[in-house]
Amino acid sequence: MLPITYLNGAYLPSESAQLHFSDLSILRGFAVFDYFRYLNRRPRFLADHLARFRNSAREMGMPFPLSDQELTEVVHQLIERNEAADGGIRFVLTGGYALDGYTPTTPNLLAMAYPHKAPPEKLYRHGAKILLYVYRRQTPRVKTTDYIQGIRLIPELEKTGCDFPLYVTEKGIVLESDRSNVFIVRDGVLITPAEGVLLGITRKHLIALAGELSIPVEERVVTLEELLLADEAIIASSTKGAMPITATNQGVIAAGKVGPITQRLMDHWGIYCEGK
Repeated sequence: MLPITYLNGAYLPSESAQLHFSDLSILRGFAVFDYFRYLNRRPRFLADHLARFRNSAREMGMPFPLSDQELTEVVHQLIERNEAADGGIRFVLTGGYALDGYTPTTPNLLAMAYPHKAPPEKLYRHGAKILLYVYRRQTPRVKTTDYIQGIRLIPELEKTGCDFPLYVTEKGIVLESDRSNVFIVRDGVLITPAEGVLLGITRKHLIALAGELSIPVEERVVTLEELLLADEAIIASSTKGAMPITATNQGVIAAGKVGPITQRLMDHWGIYCEGK
């Protein structure tokens, strides 16, 4: 059975869901999106993702075509029509068909269902290795489809044996990964960057989970020196959950081991998500 995709009110086989080449998502990379998991046919943190999707559109000056209730119905229809109990859904709102190749028009709205492929288990047992890279996204609070820098770094990741990039500023301030937020642990406190980053939904709920586990949390500036000297470090996203970081391209961090707070968050994440 071909995957079913939603496009502007219609549910179509994915190979039939097409955009004209004049769409600004193609010509200028002008589009926003959001992605979330569903498990046992139940979307995870849906209200949070729809709110962020709507905010991204608002920040980019894009009119939003559907209400949250209508978007929720699209989600449930996709889950039902694609017949997979577990997976992910990506919403995309494009800049529309532009005759002049530049000016936004009526947006196109797509929603696509994907199978979920979990990260390798070894990354949770032994930790990920990250590539430190100086870069700052143009619109860090907006989830746009511009992932050019992350894609350009794929060969460098392969060359250095790193799993993910981690963006830092020229002044050594830690920001985020290409598709994930980061945390560090110092003296029992869970710390995460709060400025110049996308406010991830998994980030939000890991902070809430930490509160339930009586783990102190700080949202503040994190320096590269603090990361390299951290007791523990974590990379987090919808597809990863909480994943330990134990090395960078500059050497071992967090003693090269999965720390106790990271382990507690990983152990409780699945249970926490079931109740949301």
